[in-house]
Amino acid sequence: MSAVLAPITPVDTLAHAVQAYVDAKRAEDVAVAARVAAEQRILALRPAKEEGADTFEAGGFKITTTGKLTYSCPDPKALAEACAAAGLPASWVPVKTKVELDGTGAKYLRANEPDVWARVIAPHVEVKPAKTAIKVGV
Repeated sequence: MSAVLAPITPVDTLAHAVQAYVDAKRAEDVAVAARVAAEQRILALRPAKEEGADTFEAGGFKITTTGKLTYSCPDPKALAEACAAAGLPASWVPVKTKVELDGTGAKYLRANEPDVWARVIAPHVEVKPAKTAIKVGV
């Protein structure tokens, strides 16, 4: 997503900038609601597949609807054990062990153990700024 930055003028104030943000956010909320309503109308007229894509033309536009199912398991260990007990081959057990960075632990070590961070961890971890969040309450 890219945004065009408005030039800051001498008469620009923080209050003006906040008001512009509030106005834009309200317009965005209205646009999102209109888009979602239009999507629901399309799906009412041409329901999506349960899973997979369906491409068709309407009104001179090429439309693709994609149905998806999400799968979750509250107790993957029990599932793995049930599969093993049933004698299923390992390739049929739909359970993964995921190794990933613990962001909270990395943040703690960076702040509280700078020597360990610099010597051991930093060479393996990329740290970059995330998008700054702005919340305006009205």
